[in-house]
Amino acid sequence: MTSLIPVLAEARPAPVLRVAEPTLAAAMPTAMLLVDYALAWKSMPTPELQALAGQLPDSLVEESWPVRAAMAHGSVLRGVLLHQLPADHPGHTDWLALRRWLAALSDDFVRGLVDFGIDSVMRYGQPARDPEPTAALITPLTEPSPAMRRDAAEVLRHWNVPDPQERAGELLDPGTFRSALLNLLDAIWAGWLDRAWHDSLPAMRAAVAATLSPPPGCGAAQWISLTTGLRPDDQYAAAAEAATELVVMPSPGLGRSLSLFADQSTWVLFTPNGSAARARGAAAGASTGTAQRSGISVGRLAQLAPAMHALGDRTRLAIALHLLENGPLTMQQLADALEVHQSTISRQVTMLRRAGMVSLRDDRRVEVQRDTIRQTCQTLLAALD
Repeated sequence: MTSLIPVLAEARPAPVLRVAEPTLAAAMPTAMLLVDYALAWKSMPTPELQALAGQLPDSLVEESWPVRAAMAHGSVLRGVLLHQLPADHPGHTDWLALRRWLAALSDDFVRGLVDFGIDSVMRYGQPARDPEPTAALITPLTEPSPAMRRDAAEVLRHWNVPDPQERAGELLDPGTFRSALLNLLDAIWAGWLDRAWHDSLPAMRAAVAATLSPPPGCGAAQWISLTTGLRPDDQYAAAAEAATELVVMPSPGLGRSLSLFADQSTWVLFTPNGSAARARGAAAGASTGTAQRSGISVGRLAQLAPAMHALGDRTRLAIALHLLENGPLTMQQLADALEVHQSTISRQVTMLRRAGMVSLRDDRRVEVQRDTIRQTCQTLLAALD
């Protein structure tokens, strides 16, 4: 019988999964992006950003229009700051230091930045190039490039900026561009980000410190859920799975939303959930009276012991998570996915079956018991309230 499995199949390395410390290099341009969305009356993850957009002076909104267009709301600036700001620069946590760094950018670099932004906007939605230009390699320009002169007005026209031909000159003048950008970022910092950044910084750093290494066999989309507590939609999940390096980073103002973007690495920004952080703190400092105060009896919590023991092993947890993400699988498929011997899978699945976490179907596929896991998690959350 001829096998349908090809002798050779294209493969790629598993993505590098990591978390990164919060930085204003991501938070500031993300706030700029959200403010630009708010100015266009798009839905916001938090009401504060819509309020901030409404408080900006009309003169500032008008002045910054070409800047917001050439920076693709702020996404271009975000990639540039994440790649270009030195790793040890104080601007990662201090706005005045970051502002000084931006103000000191040479005219040649600013022209290169605007050229990169205009090109990114004009290429949006088109097939990727090989190699694709990256914000890590901005080419300084002593004069505006022919593409800048040709496309600047078109970008502004696409952004519905009045008098695009006339205002295109503002993108070709580094001094005008730099001044408008800094004025907008100053207003965002003073009007919202200063408070939001300092209020959320402890929780963001705690979220990074509490993140464990990805379990064996953990996929990129699955790891986003484990790290952020949020499930990416299908489009984000597909982009994450295609990444060679996935970097998860906390940032303020996103509510229960994720912000995913790619430039060499694939980045996912999220805002740590306050209630989740309080629950972790309560769990760390809980006394034996916690269960009684929450209305959950100690006896009921004790019934969770088999489930907690079953999920307390890294391999068993990886099996359960992989089944949750991929549906019923054979023992061999699990062994291949988690890169462990099939005898190990068989032994660990037996432990999960005893705890009611999984079942073995008639077709010999292992199926996760979602209701059992959901009930376990809900009981624990109720005990921590």
